[in-house]
Amino acid sequence: MSDTKSKSKSGPIEVWLTMKENGMAVDCMIVREDESIENTAVDMQALSMRGAQREATGYMISRDYEPVGRWQAEATSSAGETLESVRTFRPKK
Repeated sequence: MSDTKSKSKSGPIEVWLTMKENGMAVDCMIVREDESIENTAVDMQALSMRGAQREATGYMISRDYEPVGRWQAEATSSAGETLESVRTFRPKK
């Protein structure tokens, strides 16, 4: 994933995870408070949405952010699988 330490940590950020069409990889996008975006899909190793959620949470915690609430499903398949999810993180106090 890209280096979130080099950016200002003035406010919360959102991490968006989107399952790729092949269903075997997950894209990750970090959206800052000013609506600027960091695409970090290349670096995601997880093959499932749940695994990507754990990976992204661990990554953000290691960068001195803390989760706010739980992962929210923003899009699901007809079978009920999560295709896109989002979680807010804020700088640790």
